[in-house]
Amino acid sequence: MSNRRDDRRFFNKRVSIFVIIQLVLGIVILARLVYLQVYHSSYYKLLSDKNRIVTRQMLPTRGMVTDAKGRILASNKPIYMALLDLGELKHSNLQKGIEILLGRHNLSLDVQKKLNNIPKRITDSNRYICLQKDLDWSDLSKFYVMSSQIPEISITKSHMRTYNFPREFSHVLGYIGSPSKCDIDTNANRTLLLPMAKIGKTGIEKQYDEQLFGIAGIRHIEVNAKRQFMRDIDNIQEIPGDNVSLTINLDLQLEVYEILSQYDGASCVVMNARSGEILAFVSYPGYDSNLFTKKTNGKSLQELYQDPYNPMINKIINGLYSPGSVFKMMTAIAGLKKGVITKHTRFNCSGHTFLGKHKFHCWKWKNGGHGSVDLEDALAESCDVYFYNVARMLSPDDIAQVAHDFGLGEITGIDLPYEKSGLIPTKSWKQKTKKQKWTTGDTFNMVIGQGYVLVTPLQLAKMMAILVNGQKVITPHLSKLFEITETPVLNYSKAHIQIILDGMDAAVNSWYGTAKNSAIEDEEFRFGGKTGSSQVFRISEKLRRSGKTVSDDYWKKEHAVFVGYAPVHDPRVVVAVLIEHGGSGSQTAAPVARKVLLATKKHLPEIFK
Repeated sequence: MSNRRDDRRFFNKRVSIFVIIQLVLGIVILARLVYLQVYHSSYYKLLSDKNRIVTRQMLPTRGMVTDAKGRILASNKPIYMALLDLGELKHSNLQKGIEILLGRHNLSLDVQKKLNNIPKRITDSNRYICLQKDLDWSDLSKFYVMSSQIPEISITKSHMRTYNFPREFSHVLGYIGSPSKCDIDTNANRTLLLPMAKIGKTGIEKQYDEQLFGIAGIRHIEVNAKRQFMRDIDNIQEIPGDNVSLTINLDLQLEVYEILSQYDGASCVVMNARSGEILAFVSYPGYDSNLFTKKTNGKSLQELYQDPYNPMINKIINGLYSPGSVFKMMTAIAGLKKGVITKHTRFNCSGHTFLGKHKFHCWKWKNGGHGSVDLEDALAESCDVYFYNVARMLSPDDIAQVAHDFGLGEITGIDLPYEKSGLIPTKSWKQKTKKQKWTTGDTFNMVIGQGYVLVTPLQLAKMMAILVNGQKVITPHLSKLFEITETPVLNYSKAHIQIILDGMDAAVNSWYGTAKNSAIEDEEFRFGGKTGSSQVFRISEKLRRSGKTVSDDYWKKEHAVFVGYAPVHDPRVVVAVLIEHGGSGSQTAAPVARKVLLATKKHLPEIFK
């Protein structure tokens, strides 16, 4: 009996222990469930969604670029591409997935090559591989079938940039391209990691890239356990980029390009003298900007960059040239400001003058010079000897100050990247860079726009605008998005500026002016200006004695320069023309300016009303 009681007690004790253990385990499990389902439910739901939902970014449509009248210059062509997302492939399944791709489908050699060169380490920068872009219907259907079997492949709609006037606007619009590592590292926009993401590289495309790019969208896709597509859950639509409207007139741009096309290298800019709006902006030759939006071979690009006429250089803001005689206007203002000359100051030009034993020639040296000339005559006839005499009385720093005030030797502030500043030399500049003292001979070269003086054609256009618009320091610009700040006004003597204007009027419209053969008979549209010839190599005394001062070698011929404005009685537009190795400014550049100004009147008559 006693043994039976002991056995029962032992059994009950064991049952109690078992029940307690079960109870404890139940509490632990319940507590764990509460912990997982209540306190960490959002975390595990996120993990579940991550396995169930695939997130893909959608590139926005790039904004269009139009001319001043809304005509499309740059737009987008819709295309489809096949994208492989390596980030969706688990590393253990990566090689297996690639083997499936290569084994089951008839892929092009290019696609096979991409798949066989998958990086071992997957990062944000190499996560996506564009297997094929610009798919036709045959390829589209093939990759669609593949994407249903291998969800890491997706068919993505994108856009290819298209330039409607690729050569005529190449230096205005620039082009787009894939972002570099530096672009990605310095940009918070992770959309740039997508293989079809493009950003502006040059021109308006780069300057206004942020506005043109837009905001990426997001696509959420539900997949099954095999990561195969089930359905779209929701989409956050991308926001297209803003359109950018330019100040340029399409018709005028095309005609100016056609005018310049008869030369090997040239540039021309037409600008509203009062507002700084660019009406035409042509650097010739241009290049086909559509080459950079599609796959092209390296040889064609190499040829483009090695072309001796430099189609890839924007000559208007990157070309640095000695301005030649158009710089004499700055010398004249400096002389008037310092009081060393007046409107009536006269010097005799016999065709040359001496500085020590060195003979400095006037361009009219063959005919015995210009004779006795005053300042207006010296500007109209572009007499070098007159300005050599002024050089004896001026410091280069006096001339440099005037040149800088009128926008030479410094960037204009135009809304384009990579603008060059040029150079207006001073005594301290030469001492610092050349380790040499300034000489009077340097000043002789400087006063006629030679020697160390380097400017861009756009700076010459800005200089001309300030001269004719009441001394307002306008900022040249190409886009209507450009924010115009308060325009400062120079405080030079109006009487002195009028002397310069009278000299430019006479240069074109008098019987003795250097550009007299380019004058327009219409009194209401008479234009003024200044010719120049920029030497690219020194003419020796031996060559002068032989009577030959113009080389037969194209690359040694002078650059032809002309800056002008119209109409004389009420200036509205300015023009700067530079014909590389074109010879005389009066014979080459001035006639081009005449054609351009007449084209401006034809296409933009409202400006002159």
